[in-house]
Amino acid sequence: MTEREIRQVTLEFYSHFCGVDLNREPRGLHITCTAMRDEPLKGLGCRYPLYILEREGLLAIACSPQYAGEMENLRGQDLRQVLAAVRRRWDLEEIRLMVFRREQVRDFGGARVLEPSQYPLYEAFFRTANPQAGPSGWLGEYFEEKAGKGYFTGFFKDGRPVSVCDPPDMPYMEGRIQHTGILTLAGERGRGYGKCAAALAAHQLLARGVCPQWECRRDNAASRRLALSIGYEEYARAYILRE
Repeated sequence: MTEREIRQVTLEFYSHFCGVDLNREPRGLHITCTAMRDEPLKGLGCRYPLYILEREGLLAIACSPQYAGEMENLRGQDLRQVLAAVRRRWDLEEIRLMVFRREQVRDFGGARVLEPSQYPLYEAFFRTANPQAGPSGWLGEYFEEKAGKGYFTGFFKDGRPVSVCDPPDMPYMEGRIQHTGILTLAGERGRGYGKCAAALAAHQLLARGVCPQWECRRDNAASRRLALSIGYEEYARAYILRE
């Protein structure tokens, strides 16, 4: 995929959330009231009844019909005033939205693509990283599906994965764009293992004509640094009400 194609696909993906065609480079305040914001999002297990995308010169608000009146009352105000008013009214989660530009890592070290037959290794990793979780039943099917597409990558140390890129189900455009989460065992962090696994994940997706996608909470500085180091750039901020 070219840099232009990656950007177009990523902005199309974010457009589904904020209700505005971001590829047209809109500006100003946009308020979209849609019943789509009342629908549970695949792969996320929740609804986003209020989703706000902010970047320089643009504030795009997509809301459930129940919030339409409150949103409409904000028209005519400065963008900063609108955002401040909404953030005072609701406790919103702030997310950094990224766009992939170009690959910056070519040496993936001990990172490898996980094959479906390596599920026992992944399950051991998952149980170590999530000791309170009960993955019986669903985890094997989930891994087999995603590993069969070449989406799972991991950094191996002493024959076992210590950092894994876990590709979740996508709420929109599945098969065209794919988020690549990263999880590293607590005792193995800060050694560059996650960077190698995440860079290989992006490389694998691009080789298959799938657009890599990344986003992280505002307070997750480590995730932001990792994304920037492997070829992403920050595009916008999202403010989300989850239910």
